[in-house]
Amino acid sequence: MVAISKPKYSKDEVYQRFNLKEILGYSPSEEQKKLFYELVVDKIVQRTASGKDINGSKFTRYSEAYAKKKGVARGAVDLILEGDMLSSFEESQEQKNVVKIKMAEGDETLKAYNHNVGDTLPKRTFFGLNESENIRSIIREVDSFKEAPAKEKRTTLADLRDAINTTIFTETEGL
Repeated sequence: MVAISKPKYSKDEVYQRFNLKEILGYSPSEEQKKLFYELVVDKIVQRTASGKDINGSKFTRYSEAYAKKKGVARGAVDLILEGDMLSSFEESQEQKNVVKIKMAEGDETLKAYNHNVGDTLPKRTFFGLNESENIRSIIREVDSFKEAPAKEKRTTLADLRDAINTTIFTETEGL
């Protein structure tokens, strides 16, 4: 099991940091960090849209009035009304090997905070990943983008054809 930090919730910032050097066992490339961010956000959004919280439990039901306004059953909780909150994730790279996933600043951060701590909305902890959540598939996919050691470049027949065609066309254009 990979140890990951817990999400942090405040009225000003909702975020979670992932130390990819600890998770992967080596310093990740920029491509790997970007892929990790995208896969984690996808996992959070998909899990939330399926009506489950960070622990895999069903969310607290909507109130009767809210469910009626939204036009769904009370138990069909997906935290999506206008789609703003679950589309307002950002990546913040404060350290070389760390990816920080956070909610965009402003109203969506406060809404996410309230959903996570139950301050003004029913508590529905959706943001982040927890340690028991299986992130092995994310790690495997990110690890598959590890840069291979530079090998001696071999010229292939296709490379030679391209070089010949480029030379021929470049030289004949002036004629």
